[in-house]
Amino acid sequence: MESTELKKWIWRIVRFVWNIFALFGVFVCGYFLYLVFDEEGYCLSSQQGVWDNEQKICRKDCIKWSQEQGCITEKMLEGDTE
Repeated sequence: MESTELKKWIWRIVRFVWNIFALFGVFVCGYFLYLVFDEEGYCLSSQQGVWDNEQKICRKDCIKWSQEQGCITEKMLEGDTE
C-alpha cells in the first residue's frame, strides 16, 4: 500500500513540474510572436523609439512628436532658429 501512495505522490510531482515547463513554454512562444509581429510595440518598449506610421520605421532621432508635423528632430529645430 505504501508503494502505491508513493507512486501517486511522485506522479503528482511529475505532473506539476511538467505543467510548469509547459506554461513557461507558452510564455516563451508568446514573447517570440510579440517580437516577430509587433514592430510598433517593440519599437516603443525595447528600443525607446517612436513608430513612424508614414515611413513604417522606428525613429530614434525624434525629440518631439506632433500629429501635424510628425517627427521633430534636432536638425529641424536648429533649422528653425537660423
